[in-house]
Amino acid sequence: MTTDLTVETERDQRDVRRRKVRALLAGGLVLGVGAAVTLAVWTDNVFGQAQFSAENWNVQGDFSTGGTGVWNEYDTVGTAGTFAYTTGFAAMSPGLTVYAPVALRVGTGTTPGGAYPADVTLNGATPITGPLATALTYQVVSGVSADNCNAAILGGGTDVVAAGSALGDGSAVDAISVPADGSPVSLCFAVTLPQAVAPNVVAGQTTGVVTWQFAAEAVV
Repeated sequence: MTTDLTVETERDQRDVRRRKVRALLAGGLVLGVGAAVTLAVWTDNVFGQAQFSAENWNVQGDFSTGGTGVWNEYDTVGTAGTFAYTTGFAAMSPGLTVYAPVALRVGTGTTPGGAYPADVTLNGATPITGPLATALTYQVVSGVSADNCNAAILGGGTDVVAAGSALGDGSAVDAISVPADGSPVSLCFAVTLPQAVAPNVVAGQTTGVVTWQFAAEAVV
């Protein structure tokens, strides 16, 4: 026989189970809504773009005489400019000095000037082999034009390489300043076979090709 107490207990248990089910269903509904929000997050992008180019900066040389202005790059040993030394450099004798001009400028092609000035270091000639190359001395003077690159005018310039220096000696670091506006800086090379050298030591000798380097650096 079922008592009222038993019936009441079973009813209470069913109520408890229904409440648990409703709680679980409610929890599942909340989780479901949360997942839907996560999947619906919006996305977007912003891109930025640029292209960069370096300034075209260059130093040129002019080895012509008479200030004719034959500018070129001369930027490798294989394309080096040739000094136009005065008559006698192919048959030097003790006490003889020969002269050759060179000018430097900032520029590209036929256009003088650039964004920056240049500091230039003159590196000594290479290779120095044999008795004649060892015996020769030289001097480099700035501020002397091609027309005035001779014994009479040489003293009016400023020494870049002191008189009596060996061919393998160079200038001080950044000894030559070249302006950005393309104005040329004139130099005069004077090469001497000293009087004290005994003719029988160097007679018939040759230096072979020796090459100086003007190492330029932009001043930024």
